Amino acid sequence: MGKIDLHNQKVLVTGGNGYLGKFLVKALQNEGAEVFVLDMNVEENSHRFKTDITDKNQVKSVVNKIQPDIVFHLAALLHRERNFDNFALVDKVNHQGTFNLLMALKDIPYKNFIFTSTSEIYGDNQPPFNEAQLPDPVSPYSLTKVYSENLIRTFSKLYQKNYTILRLFNFYGEKMPQQFFIPQLIQALQNQDHFDMTEGEQTRDFLYVEDVVNGLILSAKNDKSKQQTFNLCSGEAVSLKTLVQTIKQQLNSNCKINFGALPYRDNEVWNMLGDNSKIKEQLSFKIKYSLSEGIKRMIR
Repeated sequence: MGKIDLHNQKVLVTGGNGYLGKFLVKALQNEGAEVFVLDMNVEENSHRFKTDITDKNQVKSVVNKIQPDIVFHLAALLHRERNFDNFALVDKVNHQGTFNLLMALKDIPYKNFIFTSTSEIYGDNQPPFNEAQLPDPVSPYSLTKVYSENLIRTFSKLYQKNYTILRLFNFYGEKMPQQFFIPQLIQALQNQDHFDMTEGEQTRDFLYVEDVVNGLILSAKNDKSKQQTFNLCSGEAVSLKTLVQTIKQQLNSNCKINFGALPYRDNEVWNMLGDNSKIKEQLSFKIKYSLSEGIKRMIR
């Protein structure tokens, strides 16, 4: 068991043009890897393929061209709703898309398949969540991630392949899209708008995007990650109320935060706190940025 040098390795990143994907692609290039991107929203060139992951023929054709050494599977449809109205589509992208990718890779001797799952799969488990707890998904989205995790494990066992599953908790960073909570809040405070939210009693485990990418890279470079599932998180929880007050203070804003203006979601997960001792022990994962440092960098 040892370290893997990413230099000159062919690395495929699905969803490589998404928020996290862009950071990961840049970090992999800095490691000297030859990076290929498979994404629905990308301008095509010799290393970037505009591909719909639900189209198995398209996926197979691209994978055959690349013949990757390492695969990061980030492509997914993020769906926050707590109902099954769009389940067929979410399942088609997240679960069936994962299946299409695995089948396209079946005859390729890749070194590792790294999958980004979600902390939402823990649901009503007792926090801090650890990797040995049984999944208890609270939404159709997290259900499709559980399906995909199980699919990857079974497929890898059957075909003697390597995999690593990383359960990502809440992450944040600069240039984050406006559909996420922290950028929405920062924009409102910078525009001197009032901000409506829940009472903010729910706690979340936030990790700065560069730390998330570091965890992803470590899982590709360290043999000890193979056949393993890890939480990728800070190991600390903060209530949304405290988070909001911290950001408001940093921005010196006089805006009114309307706590309680919005109702809580059905099936709200109250305490989303992860135990990160496994990734720290096995992969020597270290956190570089505290929440307040990360927020400072994001605002700057």
